[in-house]
Amino acid sequence: MARYARIIAKSVAGTYGLNDEFIEHVYLFAPLHDIGKIGVPDRVLLKPGPLDSEERQVMEEHVVKGHRMVANMLADFGLQSLPDAAIMRNLVVSHHEFLDGSGYPNHLRGDAVPVEARIVTVADIFDALTSVRLYKTAWSVERACEELERMARAGKLDLPCVQA
Repeated sequence: MARYARIIAKSVAGTYGLNDEFIEHVYLFAPLHDIGKIGVPDRVLLKPGPLDSEERQVMEEHVVKGHRMVANMLADFGLQSLPDAAIMRNLVVSHHEFLDGSGYPNHLRGDAVPVEARIVTVADIFDALTSVRLYKTAWSVERACEELERMARAGKLDLPCVQA
């Protein structure tokens, strides 16, 4: 997934004024986006079928748990004021936000969704769609790209990130 994030970040660098350091931080921090899943019970995390509403709520809490974990790690090492720390925090807490406000946990809209989160969101969805999961087979790259484009047209995903 991190390599997809790097490809997307490099591709949209000109559009969003991203420098090489920013792109490298997105690549390095992208694997941490789901760190909060360590706090999700296996009965939910490994469930082989669809989640019910209660289980979905438990799963969605991984974002807040991850944000807390990252904040604590940064504070423990005195790193919370480093500029790149914000990139890490943003992609952990905002990788399930959609541009139309329908995401979670903060229902951010448009430009309020940080670009690093937009990048990781597209990379994460592409990776999830094209990978085998307990509850689904892998989609083809073509089908996954069609779904990402549909989501971009619906105002959920960043179009330049999807086009990348």
